[in-house]
Amino acid sequence: MEAARQLYPDLSLSLPRPRIRTKDTDASGFRFNKFVCALCLIGAAAFIHVYQQALVAQNGIEIARVKSAIKEQARVGKTLKVQRMILKSPSRLERLATKELGMVKPAKVNYIVIPAKLPDGRAAAREQPKKKGLGAVLARINFLGGP
Repeated sequence: MEAARQLYPDLSLSLPRPRIRTKDTDASGFRFNKFVCALCLIGAAAFIHVYQQALVAQNGIEIARVKSAIKEQARVGKTLKVQRMILKSPSRLERLATKELGMVKPAKVNYIVIPAKLPDGRAAAREQPKKKGLGAVLARINFLGGP
């Protein structure tokens, strides 16, 4: 500055003195800080909103995937039930027994029908408690042909 005054003495250079800012007089800085804080809050709220929407979309995709898996498993379950019914069918079991295992069908089964009255005139005995084993066989033989 001094060098400029020596070269140009008639020119008066008066530079404004810098003001010392205090917190009380810094109104524009205070507004700027409020603006930055508000901008940060709006940005954070926007970020949170977008993040939540992304989670909702992700969960929707997951739900659709699980529903399709459930439908597929239900279809597989129905197929397995049909296969089980086919495997347990009596005609299939009979065919396997006769062809692969060499079994034969039993001959015609004869049943004995006991009339209410026996030929000699006495009444047939009422139902007796069922016996098991050899005793039951002997009781039947004795009952049919006995005195």
